Order: sequence, then C-alpha cells, then structure tokens
Amino acid sequence: MDNKSENKINEIAEPPKERDKCDAVSDAKAAPAACDAPNKNKCDKKRLPLIKSVAMNAMVSYCLYSLIILILFFAVFFTCIYWIYGELTEQDTEQIERSAAAGFPKRIGDNSMVLLYKRRLVEVARNNKPVAIAVFEADENGEYDICVIVDDMGNGISDNSDFFDSVMADLDFAVVFDNGKMGKANTPFGTYLCKGSKHITEDCGTTYLLVMKPYDVWNNQTVKIIYVLIVCTAIVFILACAFAFFASRHETKHLTDFSQKAKRLADGDYNVVFSGYGYTEYENLACALNSATQNIQKAENLQRDIIANVSHDIRTPLTMIRAYAEMLRDMPMGDDKRQKTANVIITEADRLTSLVSDVLNYSKLESGVIDYKLEPCDLAFVASAVLDRFDIVRERDDIKLLHDIDDGAVVLCDKQKIEQVFYNLIGNAVNYCGDDKTVILRVKRRDGVVRVEVTDHGSGIDEKDIDSVWDRYYRSPHSTRTVVGTGLGLSICKSVLTAHEAKFGVVSEIGKGSTFWFELKQN
Repeated sequence: MDNKSENKINEIAEPPKERDKCDAVSDAKAAPAACDAPNKNKCDKKRLPLIKSVAMNAMVSYCLYSLIILILFFAVFFTCIYWIYGELTEQDTEQIERSAAAGFPKRIGDNSMVLLYKRRLVEVARNNKPVAIAVFEADENGEYDICVIVDDMGNGISDNSDFFDSVMADLDFAVVFDNGKMGKANTPFGTYLCKGSKHITEDCGTTYLLVMKPYDVWNNQTVKIIYVLIVCTAIVFILACAFAFFASRHETKHLTDFSQKAKRLADGDYNVVFSGYGYTEYENLACALNSATQNIQKAENLQRDIIANVSHDIRTPLTMIRAYAEMLRDMPMGDDKRQKTANVIITEADRLTSLVSDVLNYSKLESGVIDYKLEPCDLAFVASAVLDRFDIVRERDDIKLLHDIDDGAVVLCDKQKIEQVFYNLIGNAVNYCGDDKTVILRVKRRDGVVRVEVTDHGSGIDEKDIDSVWDRYYRSPHSTRTVVGTGLGLSICKSVLTAHEAKFGVVSEIGKGSTFWFELKQN
C-alpha cells in the first residue's frame, strides 16, 4: 500500500477520535445540568401552582399595588389630620372670638350689654357649636367674677362654673389676654382651645371675653368621617381587585395566544404566524418568532436535502468500490487491467473521504473548536500545490485547468485552512465548468493585497441567488445531478475567510459563468 493510500486511510480513521472527544465535551457540559435538575425540581415544588400563572401573578400584583396605595393614603391621612384639624380649629376659634367681640359695648350699664348677653353671644354660640363663650371680670387678687357663660347649646349660665374654673386654672392668663395669643387648656372635661380679649368699659373698667372650643381630633364627626372613609376604601379595593382580574386576563390573552402558537410550532406546524397586536414588545417578539419559524423550516428542508444528497453521493462510490473490488477478486486480469481497476477503487474512496471530510470540517468550524495558526504563507505555492491535486480530474474528465499566478504573493494566514479554500473553490468550478470544461485560477498582487480568483464558464448564477451561494447545502438550480458534494464547500470557505477577516465575493452572469474571489493583505 502506497503513502497516499495510507494518508487517506488515516484521514478516515481520525474523525471517530474527534467524535469521541466531542462526545466527552458534551457529556461534561451535560453534567452540571443533571446536577442542577434536583434543585430545579425542589424550587418548583416550593412555588405555589396558582402563582405560576402569569395572569394570576399579574392580578395579585395589581391587588397588592392597590392595597399599598390605600395603606399609604391612610398613613398620609392620619398624619395630616392632626395638623389640618389644629389649623382649622384655630381659625374657627379666632373667627368666633372676633364675631363675639364685635358686639361688646363700651358701657355695661346700658341696654346694649343685656343684648350682648342674651342675643349676641347666644347667636354666636348656636351658629358655631360646639363652643363656650364666657364674659368675666378679674380683680387684683386673681379672683374671677363671671358675668355670663354661654354653652354650646346657646344657654346662658350666670353663676360660677367648675368648667370655667378648670379652664382658667390651666390657662396662661398673660399670654391669652395680654398678648392676644391662642392658648390651650387641659381640663377634666377635655382639651379646649382658647382665644381671649379684654375690653375696657366706662362703668367698671376691664372686662374679659373668652372663647373656648373643644380640641378633640377624635370627636364624633371625625369618627363618622373615618368610618365612611373605611367603607369607601373597602368598596374601592373590591372594585380594584375586579379590575385587576379582568385587566390581567386581557393583558395575558396575547401571551396565551403566543404560547399556543409556540406549542404548535414545537409540534412541527410551521404554518403558524405570530402577531404583535399593535404593541411594540409583542411586535418585536412576533417578528423574532416568525423569523425563527422560517429559519427552522428552512433548516428542516436543508436537512432533508443534505440527507438525500449525501446518501446518494455516498452510495455511488460505495457501489463502484464494491463492484470493482469484486471484479478484482473474481476475474483474472493482467497488470494493466488490475492497475486500472485499483485506480478506480482509490478514486472512489477519495470521493467518499472528501464527502466525510466536508461534513466533519464544517461541524468543527461551526462549533468553533478549530484554532487558526497565522504565519507567513506564499499563496502562489499553495495554489500550485492544490492544482497538482486535480491532475487526476484533468486526465479523467478532460478538464482544462488554466492559471495565472504571481510569485511572491505572501500573506499572513493559516496555510492548511486557506489550502482548503483553494481546493473547495476549484472543486466547485470543476463541477460547474460548462461545455468548454475550462477553469481559470488567478493569484495576483495589487495595492497591498493578494487577490485570488477562480473562474468557470458554466451556466452562471441568478442575481437573486448571489447571496445564497455561501449558505450551507446550497446548490445551483442549473446544476446537474452528476455533481458530487455535500453542498458545504462554499460555506466552509465563508467560515475560513471570515475568520481571516478577508474580503470575498462572487461575480456571475447567467450563461457566461462565475468568478469566485477573495483578498488577503500582503505580509
């Protein structure tokens, strides 16, 4: 067995090692997931099944939000009620005092004082209850002589009052009557806010007017207001929960539709179309899912195509290898006939090896396990070496392999990978070379780059298909079924050239052929 045959056998024998290595990596990656599985199940058990529903989760969130708002409202209400109640009570007390003092006469002995006691003060008390108004005199010893006390019902009381005494006992007389400020008195009858004034009469000197208004935040009116507020709050919360229920169902209706369509997609129905319902987020999600659906459908079709193509292309060389091997075994033949038969077997084995190599190389490129070793490389030498590998094709199929190669085309690249690009591009041109069976390879230096062109005179490529030729499994619609290959050659070229940051492309015209090219910077 010659060295070339040994190399081919070694190439076929090596892939299983790579597969075992990949399997080992896959198993290693799968291990953490297996370890995490018990924790995942444990977490799932802790969660309430009811909360797993997005609609229920949204409803609970809405209700909690409403409850928090109401709690904050009550907190602010009870915080402000003291300040607001105090301000309003002070304003009312001051207004009552001014109204009562406006009718105070200059002389006590005339009829106007009687009118003050029996009409003016009674009217003021009744219109501003609850309130108590007192008119009194004070001597030098601090003794108080009550002229009249009008209670919150407007009833006049002319005798001494324990209520009045308790107020005056806790009140700062100088602050209220001399400075005219508001005072507060704590009595057994409750807390009262007091506003006083002194009036000088011609008959008996100084007479004092005192307005006493209860200072009780939690009075009957306030309690009633709070009771009504609590009832209204409960009603509002119930309505908010009802709104949350219907709002959550409405908001998650589209998500449910997405889920159902996604399940149909998972079951293999690629006719589903996702809609965004006018919402930006849903539109973006629908666009992504529709694109994914198309890509999955395309991948399914391409998968079927590659299985059919590879099955056919592998079966053909296997059939020929078997047939010629049986001929070599069973039929007596001379050395020339035996050598020709052996050459056919070797050629078909090479074709089979090439198919397997394409699949393995593309798998490595896609998984990113290949490291690129960049080093100075003469593309002229690489091009010549690859052309020599096509000598058997030239002799067997009468292919004309023309070339125009500049010397000194040195670039920084991975020699082995770029050699594969040359081989794939030339092999693709041979498959589609046309009736003249001519393939032209050019390696030219220009403007600091090395440009490589591979030209055939085949049927060409439609303009609409230009961008698709680099896709995996792509085959030109003008190709014949005799073309051998996996459809991965140009896709492998694209991956290698992209890794080298090279410019590449194709120029083609229907009926005149195609030129595939790439450029690498000179070293």
